[in-house]
Amino acid sequence: MNPEDLRLVEIEQTKSKEELLEIIVMLKKELSGSKSYRIENDAALMAMNREFIKVQEERDRLKKENHDLKAALILANEQSKLKTKDLFGRSSEKLLDLTDTDPEIEEIDEAETDIIDFYMAKEKIHYDRGNIRHTVKKIAGKRKELLDRLPQQDRFLLDAEALDIEYGQRNWRIAFWRRHRVVEKNPVVYYTLNTYTPVISVGLEHMLYTVPYCSILPGSYASSSLLTDIVYQKFFMAGTYYRLEHSLENFGVSISRQTMSNWLLYFSSNYFSQIQAHMHDLLMLSPYHQCDETTIRVNNDGRKAGSRSYFWVHITSELLDTHPIVEFCYELTRGTDHLRKFYEDFEGFITCDAYCSYRILGEENMNVIIICGCAMHMRRRYAQSLALIDKSAMTDDEIDQLIEVKALGLIGQIYDADEKLKTYAADERKAKRDTLVRPLVEAYYEYIESLDTDAPEMSNRLRDAISYSLNQKEYLCRFLQDGNVPIDDGATERHIRSLAIARNNFLFCSSVKGAEAVATMFTVIETAKANKANVYLYLKYIFDEISKHVYNKKFENLEDMMPWSDAFIRYEQSHRDMLVPDASPNEYRERPKIPPKIPNEGISA
Repeated sequence: MNPEDLRLVEIEQTKSKEELLEIIVMLKKELSGSKSYRIENDAALMAMNREFIKVQEERDRLKKENHDLKAALILANEQSKLKTKDLFGRSSEKLLDLTDTDPEIEEIDEAETDIIDFYMAKEKIHYDRGNIRHTVKKIAGKRKELLDRLPQQDRFLLDAEALDIEYGQRNWRIAFWRRHRVVEKNPVVYYTLNTYTPVISVGLEHMLYTVPYCSILPGSYASSSLLTDIVYQKFFMAGTYYRLEHSLENFGVSISRQTMSNWLLYFSSNYFSQIQAHMHDLLMLSPYHQCDETTIRVNNDGRKAGSRSYFWVHITSELLDTHPIVEFCYELTRGTDHLRKFYEDFEGFITCDAYCSYRILGEENMNVIIICGCAMHMRRRYAQSLALIDKSAMTDDEIDQLIEVKALGLIGQIYDADEKLKTYAADERKAKRDTLVRPLVEAYYEYIESLDTDAPEMSNRLRDAISYSLNQKEYLCRFLQDGNVPIDDGATERHIRSLAIARNNFLFCSSVKGAEAVATMFTVIETAKANKANVYLYLKYIFDEISKHVYNKKFENLEDMMPWSDAFIRYEQSHRDMLVPDASPNEYRERPKIPPKIPNEGISA
């Protein structure tokens, strides 16, 4: 014990036993109170600790929520910017369009384009940015080609009396004729065609017989030309039944929307479906396909409101030297079942995007169905990332150093090299790809593999673009294996665009049968467009053939119903020259040899 403790012991030894007992009791009470206080204090500390943990958890939750909200806000802003660009900006994904804007070119008035095109045809205008060189040049003879392929009608304007007054009677002659070319359109005329068939009396009994008359739709006033116009306006021109109804009313024809819809469903299911089925059979003979899908809303499909349905689009490879075929298929879902059914007996290549169902199909049919990637989707991710960067304050050198610009430049070189090979045969194209395209593909992947995707300054969009290329490398490089496989699936997207424009107008289909009819009609029309047929005349040809098969509802030769058939080509050639209005005064359909003689005194008429 220390001295202080010894001093306290000496003091306590002088106290009596009763005093010591009182001290002990007092100390025990203090000890008991201290224990109670400590217990309460511990309980309070534990409660405070629990509250502190709750506060920490709440703080972490709020931080995570704040982080997620910021990420969602950034994503929403990016989507808004991309949507604004899609609506009002350039649709091109070319590098020059994404990195440079020339206000003098963008602000050209449409009325001045002919003058500007004239000067551009004489002198090329170049835009240089770094190692990127863009040339604007009018294609020589494009206008002449346009005018020459239309039906021709000549008219010669000559007002001899006016010329006599202006230059003196017989004081002028025609040196030569100057040609002025414009495109004219005949006014739309709807009229009632009254067709009479004889009722004949036969024999002495005078039995009456009516010579049969074949109407395209018995009991209806529909004609092949009227039906052609409705289908053409509805699908090729992306119209709606409401607009068609009012357009026809403007010309004095009253046809309700329901009637037009019923006609479409009838002819689609009974006749056009036969043409689609034959096109499907021909499509499946090709071992090179391209595929994509898009959404459609169907109101009465037996599911809850707002459920999405899908149009699947299958086409022959754009590089095949055959008649292209485009088929639209309606499905309730985007599941793999459609692909399994459609490609049940298929062997070959399918070019598509990175949607998982295509990969599943390829894995289930290993070495039978080869799935190939789409470089357009690879490029689009870089383009979107670049579009979100504010480049207004950046110099050209700073823009050129952006990862997106470098990647797009390398991808552009791949596209430029492959584009030049489209006119080659498949085997030669593959050989050229090995020597010209493959090194560019390897250079692109060498560059992106050298990038650090974990760098904090790298945006999520750019990181996604790089990851997409790396994850899809096996599929994206498969176009190098076969000359008939295209580098991307852009051809399918271009055919889907027609449907997307129409969908923006009619918004939805009322029933599953209506959606199937839409798929059938777009199959026929897009295949005709792909084969460069006159779609209006092709539809007219089909309806004219339907009128010959009203009762059996079956085409005799489906091959003749294809847009490349000799039968249709003959029909198209014979119907291209449309009726023209009668000549007006002072107009002549043939070239006048001399001015008409005008009677005058001293001059014989």
